Amino acid sequence: MNNRKITKYAIYTVAVLSATLINEFIIKYVKKYIDQQGYILVLIDMLIVVLIFAPAFALVSNYTKKISKAYLKTSKKMSGSNNGILLGFIVAIIILFVLFASLRHNISVIRDLKALLP
Repeated sequence: MNNRKITKYAIYTVAVLSATLINEFIIKYVKKYIDQQGYILVLIDMLIVVLIFAPAFALVSNYTKKISKAYLKTSKKMSGSNNGILLGFIVAIIILFVLFASLRHNISVIRDLKALLP
C-alpha cells in the first residue's frame, strides 16, 4: 500500500474514533437531564439521535477529519519522514484509547499505569 492510502486510512480511522467519542460525550451529557425509564426512554433516545445527533455526528466527522489530517501532516513534518504518519497515528490511537476507556467504560488507564509502576 502506498503512503497516500495509508495516510487516508489513518485520517479516516482517527476521524471516526474522535467523532464517536464526541458523540458519546454528548449523549451522556444529555442523559443526565432525562429522567425516564422503559419505552419512553427508548423513544427519547431515538428522537435525540434523529433530530440532534445524526446531523451533529456528520458535522463533527467533517471537523474531526480536517483536524486529524492536520495532526497527521504535522506529525510527518516534525519527524521528517514517512514514519511520522505512523508515529502520529499511534499517539492519536493511544490518546483515543485512554479517552474511550474513561468515558465509555469508566476505566482510568493513567491510574492503572501508575499502579503498575513502583
